[in-house]
Amino acid sequence: MKSGIAALIGRPNVGKSTFLNRVLGESISIVTPKAQTTRDQIRGIVTEDRGQIVFVDTPGIHRAKEGGINEYMIQEVVRALEAPDVVIYLIDPASKPSAEERVLEHLKGASCSLLVVVNKCDLMRKDPAMFEWIAPWIAKIRADLEGTRCRLIRSIEISAERGAGVREVVDEIFTLLPEGPPLYGDADSLTDRSSRFVVAELIRKQLFMNLGDELPYSCAVEIESFKEGAPVRIAALIHVERESQKGMVIGAGGKKIKEIGTRARMEIETLLGSKVHLELRVKVLADWTREKRKMKGLGYTLE
Repeated sequence: MKSGIAALIGRPNVGKSTFLNRVLGESISIVTPKAQTTRDQIRGIVTEDRGQIVFVDTPGIHRAKEGGINEYMIQEVVRALEAPDVVIYLIDPASKPSAEERVLEHLKGASCSLLVVVNKCDLMRKDPAMFEWIAPWIAKIRADLEGTRCRLIRSIEISAERGAGVREVVDEIFTLLPEGPPLYGDADSLTDRSSRFVVAELIRKQLFMNLGDELPYSCAVEIESFKEGAPVRIAALIHVERESQKGMVIGAGGKKIKEIGTRARMEIETLLGSKVHLELRVKVLADWTREKRKMKGLGYTLE
């Protein structure tokens, strides 16, 4: 048996969560077209006869202002790089070396085996010029990591959305993991996160999908109550930073929050395999994305 931790890192919107969901065969990490959707580490557990991989999905690496929710997101990346056995560094061919430099700086301090995974390989035939920068960039990674404790093993091309190459990545990870018992004993578990956490994330996903470009980044979701039964009864509080944002989330005549709730409820019912009664409220928590005390109250502890 082999077991260990594989951290997924990369810039925002490169397909880390899509990759994780594809590996698991379930959507435990929310995916939206907007960058920086992921805020927390999310662990996805793959258990097979040959062992167990604990994947750690992380927020996208970006330039973060000090002291707010964006710094918290980068903190989550740093924590994920403290003791992984393998790091999967995902690259989007639409990126460029100057944008990837920040990721490389984080890798220089890691102690692990490294796989560079180039996503969206299905676009290579259509636009090969998009991929021309990647081989020189991988060569730079290898040169810059020389003498560090981060060892570049190989690169693999995949399409996380279509599934191409994903199984090859999993097989490669198993070859790199140390021998040992599973880190999680329940072979059927797909994540260490609670149902309450995943439900809150599904509601937050619909905020990203149904609100304007900027507003979702000012929203946080708190589960007030979660009562088992038929149906499961869930009450959730959506926190925003300003009174004007509250009105936008609710919408004229409550239309927008009703739409958000309906779409979230459908996904939650699929997750739980049960009918769900979902109640949503909106509350103003001024400047919560910038004040440590308020962030901590919502589960975002900035150290």
